[in-house]
Amino acid sequence: MRFGLALGGGGLKGVAHLGVLQVLVEHHLYPDLVVGTSAGSIAAALFCSGKISNLKALEELAQFVNSGKNFLKGWPSGLWEGKLLEQILRKTLGTLKFSELRIPMAAVACDLYSGSTVVYTSLTPPRPLPAGIVLGGNIAVWQAVRASISLPGLFSPVPIGPHLLVDGGVTSNVPADIARFLGTSVVIAVDLTTKQTPRSFTHVGEILWRSLEIMGSRLTTTTLALYADLVLSPLKDLKDPPSFWEVRRIKELVEAGITSTRTALPKIKELLGKHTL
Repeated sequence: MRFGLALGGGGLKGVAHLGVLQVLVEHHLYPDLVVGTSAGSIAAALFCSGKISNLKALEELAQFVNSGKNFLKGWPSGLWEGKLLEQILRKTLGTLKFSELRIPMAAVACDLYSGSTVVYTSLTPPRPLPAGIVLGGNIAVWQAVRASISLPGLFSPVPIGPHLLVDGGVTSNVPADIARFLGTSVVIAVDLTTKQTPRSFTHVGEILWRSLEIMGSRLTTTTLALYADLVLSPLKDLKDPPSFWEVRRIKELVEAGITSTRTALPKIKELLGKHTL
């Protein structure tokens, strides 16, 4: 495989990935593999399954988020179970397994038992994975996405096989390393962190996500330096970072992804050996 695309986590900010994907499709720059963590796994699953087209990405994801904005009901054992979220994922992705996707994909989660990064995909790595990274198998895509977005403290962990899984951002928030380990020769990563720090928090999810982001910032910086050939940061210049559930800003975030990718097109095409528009 040649072109690997690594989509990072970021809550609702993940809709920016759709702007990135839209521009790539417009220019016939299709990734050979898409690896997603947390929100990135949702975008990856929708794209790789063909559930959203480049022309309808904004409308369809807006509907997806709006239909799920009330997932958080109940607080058993101090955590939301996310049952409504599971229903949305099942309805959207059906019974598709990774081996049935149009474009190869991997979803990243973290095992609470071992601390390992667990990668769900149908692909076989070309060489043994480094210590601390394990394959989770070719399961239903919706299950892997549900695990990948299980933000600790917000959604309950997901038991799958021998693992108890939480958000992949705990160990690999922008999974450029996973894309490389699965055999891609060119890795483009999309990092959704913002330059401006939030001045207030209106939702527990914002506090939890910001804590995770801070904890993983140095690891992400190192991972991108080692494994990404190009990093797109579509939200870095936003003066007012969006809140955790600020659905009204979906269009703005998608446009940020579009603008960032269009600006980077010359470099992307150079990396991929394409020199004409």
